[in-house]
Amino acid sequence: MMRLFLVLALALACLAARADEAEQPLPTLPPDQEAAAVQSAEVMGKAVFQHERAIATATDAVLKTPAFRNDTRVRGWITEEHDGLITVTFVDRRPAALYRVAVSTEDDKVRELTTLDQPSPLSPFEAGAAAARELAVGSGFQPCAEQYNTVVLPADASQVPHRWVVYLLPVASGNQTVPLGGTYRVITEGASVIAQRAFTRSCLTLRQDRRAAGLYVTHVLDNIPTDAHVFWSLWAREPMFVGTPDGRVWAVKQGKITQGQRRAAS
Repeated sequence: MMRLFLVLALALACLAARADEAEQPLPTLPPDQEAAAVQSAEVMGKAVFQHERAIATATDAVLKTPAFRNDTRVRGWITEEHDGLITVTFVDRRPAALYRVAVSTEDDKVRELTTLDQPSPLSPFEAGAAAARELAVGSGFQPCAEQYNTVVLPADASQVPHRWVVYLLPVASGNQTVPLGGTYRVITEGASVIAQRAFTRSCLTLRQDRRAAGLYVTHVLDNIPTDAHVFWSLWAREPMFVGTPDGRVWAVKQGKITQGQRRAAS
């Protein structure tokens, strides 16, 4: 767990530094920095996917209980990883905990589902995550979907983190579609949003085709694939090929980013 937090901290440093550089000429990173940035994208993308998958599993589980289906108090969720589990806590407006579902990180199965008789106060970690989620949702981003999912990750290894990274993930509007456009990363510290970035310039939706070798997208904001490409490739369960402004084509497959051949000059 400590190693994950250290890599998340490295990822945050790399990504926050580039958050506002999209309109500037894209720099060519030295090989060691580029390798670190690629690793950061892999780590963040995989972490977002693992937590998003746990949220989906937990939601399927609680939807089987009549109490949850009829519960108008639920306003969102937060996650916390510990001891091989991701606990998904569904919260009300205060926020306070209403339901907790423990999902295994090994096999993505529910280990425990708890319906609280009374709303329970959040732990300091949970309260921090819930506050970061509210800040990100209200950060004034331009949505590309009617519904969004959120994943909140701590950006440091302290017991009560004060800096969080929140991913805003558009919900797919149909089968065989991958809503890459409208994906955002928001970094919060205390009661403030300190950085925000979109991963595309438009509401881009990719179409899955069983006849194709994978998804393909031209990415103009970075010279390497991002955590969003890693997440959506994992989510779609197929490779994603990413063309960058420097003429390279990258392959994103099973959470790993590899450089392919350069595109021929036109």
